[in-house]
Amino acid sequence: MKFFSLITLSLTALLSAVSADYYKASRVTYYGGSGDESSTKDPFCQDYSSNVPSSVSGISYYVAVSADILSKSTAKDYCGKKIKLSNAENGRSLTALVVDKCRSCGYGNIDLSVKAFKYLSADHMSVGVLKKVSWCIVDGPSKFACSSSSSSSSSSSSSNSSKKNTTTKKTTTKKTSSSSSSSSKANAHAGGVYVELEKGTRYGYSSVEKKIKYYSGSGYVRFTKPYHHKSNTAVQAYVKMKHEGKYNIVVKYNNPNHGTVTNRIIINNNVYKINFGKTGSEWKKLSIKAVPFKKGTNFVEVKATDGYMSFDYIYIE
Repeated sequence: MKFFSLITLSLTALLSAVSADYYKASRVTYYGGSGDESSTKDPFCQDYSSNVPSSVSGISYYVAVSADILSKSTAKDYCGKKIKLSNAENGRSLTALVVDKCRSCGYGNIDLSVKAFKYLSADHMSVGVLKKVSWCIVDGPSKFACSSSSSSSSSSSSSNSSKKNTTTKKTTTKKTSSSSSSSSKANAHAGGVYVELEKGTRYGYSSVEKKIKYYSGSGYVRFTKPYHHKSNTAVQAYVKMKHEGKYNIVVKYNNPNHGTVTNRIIINNNVYKINFGKTGSEWKKLSIKAVPFKKGTNFVEVKATDGYMSFDYIYIE
């Protein structure tokens, strides 16, 4: 009897330790399967972590966290980080990658990739919902952070680290270098500043549109006519910086033409002549490194020299 009580007490202590480290989700579902492939494109976290590509279909284990936890202000705490999940119904656990936010999920609930759900449910996809899953974020915020012991322990299946292969293309710039990536990640990290260009002041043949999917903010700016010396087609904005220094910037653009289009990015007095490669109907991102900004208000402009393309935002890392 004493031996049994000892076992019971030990088990109770273990469960208490687990519950302290893991957040208990009331509902865990899945997405991205057959017929839902579009949901794997342009995940929220691609703008906040270099670990998250523009399409996560090539990653086996990934998750979307409820939108009331994951937002622009908290992205640096979650995006591109490992999330450890454990299913109390069958004892299975795995490690996945946080790539997106789930707008339809209740607070603290999770949407899994199909492969992750299949493993965590022990191949019982038909159940549709798991109700006894707990989770924590490795090196995450204090409320949801894994303990040092759970962070150091390895998962029974952590095949979530499939990262994109990026190809770079050199462009002509002033005082810096840039790179273009078809997987549209470039070098963006959390904690930066977005310049949503549709909110800027437009000149010449420029307009705000919403036709291309997966734009940020309330729309994007499209240059609708080729450049000529009288048009002055451009969009201008101002951004306040807390500190002077050199920052990497990321330009999200669409060039539907058959070849390269050349336009200019102007930051204060520095002019960067950029060759924007063709994108088809998709968005791409291009990074410009070591761009000088001053403390206080900075002038930002995208100016047409060829035209016929669209710009979503400029992100300052």
